Amino acid sequence: MADIHRLDQLYFIDNDVQQRVLTVGDAMEAIEDAYRQWDAGQATIGPKTNMYLYNDDDTRYGFSIIHGGVKNIGIVAMRVKSDFHQNTYDRMEVREGASVPTSLSKGAGREGEFCGLVYLFSARNGLPLAILNDGYLQHVRVGACAGVAAKYLARDDAHTLCLLGSQWMARTHAPAMCAVRPITLIKVYSPTRENREAFAREMSQKLDVEVLAMDAPEDAVKGADIVCCCTNARGRPVLRGRWLEEGTFISNVLASELDDEAMTRVGYTVKNQPLRDLSAHTYEAGAPPPGTERPSEGRGWLRQVNDATPLLSQVIAGKARGRADDQEITFFSNNEGTGVQFAAVGGLILRRLVEEGAQEGKTIPRDWFFQDIPD
Repeated sequence: MADIHRLDQLYFIDNDVQQRVLTVGDAMEAIEDAYRQWDAGQATIGPKTNMYLYNDDDTRYGFSIIHGGVKNIGIVAMRVKSDFHQNTYDRMEVREGASVPTSLSKGAGREGEFCGLVYLFSARNGLPLAILNDGYLQHVRVGACAGVAAKYLARDDAHTLCLLGSQWMARTHAPAMCAVRPITLIKVYSPTRENREAFAREMSQKLDVEVLAMDAPEDAVKGADIVCCCTNARGRPVLRGRWLEEGTFISNVLASELDDEAMTRVGYTVKNQPLRDLSAHTYEAGAPPPGTERPSEGRGWLRQVNDATPLLSQVIAGKARGRADDQEITFFSNNEGTGVQFAAVGGLILRRLVEEGAQEGKTIPRDWFFQDIPD
């Protein structure tokens, strides 16, 4: 196994290289092991922090940090997002069932471009090891974690998957669910016909599974054993409780995706991380203009989880139960991402790249990152 803790260069690993060297299945194994370490006190996370600066032209700047480390692989990761937001997006009236591209909400520099980076450091010697674009890694770690949850919470005979959403999150959730259950049919719905039909064509070839693009979300949910909400529908539910059937496993990306009836029908919930008061880790300069609410990614989690809700890491370690029976509706609440995910998956990407000779890796002189003045 390559020793990634004593590299001569610091690597910059872009999204294209990440997609080539990492599969969703690999990420699932890395996350499951890291969460087992986390439960044993051998991994840790810091709280997610958000900082907002409100400008005078109805825009705001957002800076977000997630960090965590895993002892047995000796990796500490810090994920940083730098986003420029249009406040008008938050005031838009979006009809139910409609979709608004993320690029209308935020970006960096130019429309359709985003700035998110993951920094990897060695816990064995303090060296900076790599910088990664966070695009592919971000979506893989969410889908992979949901797949690990499905391993413990979905029925063993689950074979029909529903995806609400057809973009990046759906593209990682689909292979994750196929990796843990014998999926023979995938039904996908998203508001834009072209997007859902393109997804169906692409994923049916990639996964060798029948994929149907549905014209209504309730038709996608009907008969599904697993329902994955993979949308950007902030503040609006996309999954109605009346559509659910007994024995379904549900996962989400955003707090708003399940309506109140869906939550009342859930019999057993498992959360991703300890419940935190996110407002205590949010900082701002200035104030939002009238009619624009302050961002609060965690506001909706309180209707899904509480301090008594078991952690996925506890389920993995056997300290909390999985599914009780075939009739129970189970739910994995993705109540914010964790730095452990970025450390586990980012470290695996770096190791894979180095083991194959790092021919595609871009490097940066490590000396640029050192100084002889104590910090």
